[in-house]
Amino acid sequence: MPGKPVVGISFGSVELGYAEKEEKYLRSLEAAGAEPLPVRPGGERDLAGLLARVSGWVFSGGDDLAPELYGEEPVPEVTEVHPPRDRMDMILARAVLAEGLPVLGICLGAQTLNVAAGGSLVQDIPTMVKGALAHRGGTLHPVAVEPGTRLASVLGAGTMTVNSYHHQCVKRPGRGFVVTARSPDGVVEAIERPGEPFVVGVQWHPEREGCAPGSSDRLFAAFLAAVRARAAGGPAANPLPAGRNPLPVGGAP
Repeated sequence: MPGKPVVGISFGSVELGYAEKEEKYLRSLEAAGAEPLPVRPGGERDLAGLLARVSGWVFSGGDDLAPELYGEEPVPEVTEVHPPRDRMDMILARAVLAEGLPVLGICLGAQTLNVAAGGSLVQDIPTMVKGALAHRGGTLHPVAVEPGTRLASVLGAGTMTVNSYHHQCVKRPGRGFVVTARSPDGVVEAIERPGEPFVVGVQWHPEREGCAPGSSDRLFAAFLAAVRARAAGGPAANPLPAGRNPLPVGGAP
């Protein structure tokens, strides 16, 4: 019987003290059938070795992504940035996207994928999005998933409830990415790259409580299905056509 596929997952430095939160990612991946391989700043130096070991990658949540990475000066509300992790995640994101690995980005991880592909972020939702809902502290709110997307094939199209722990979000989608879910205030809640094995980013935390019943398990299971296909050298399950653009994305490059 083949072993569990290895999935890399990027975390911040141990000194940040997020061990309890990180454990939730590891448990979710293990429950879905993966062998997680945590990578912290510095671990990306053996990039070729990492890519040879893994069949998929998860970019986990964290604090703020430095606005300099997408050509902007930071606003005062951007206070928690970690350059070592930013450098690591940018290197890894560009590498795994180029490699065609299945990828799941969660919260900061979704923003990382977007910026690595040349996109930008709303630096602070409360001060930059008129009529914004509360998006921090684990509050719950609805998101609308666009039909005809990979996300809809996993979670179903229409409205579902998610948890929310972020104050930044996608502004201009990166190359190849499309918006696949928004909250009622217009904030981007999910992105994906059509035509890829599985490249999905969500702003909510499927590894934590509060999401619509069963949705977290389905998301991790769909990701792992693509990872297993990659590990077996087979095609991805039901890839969507390249170039699909289900929601308007404005100035996407």
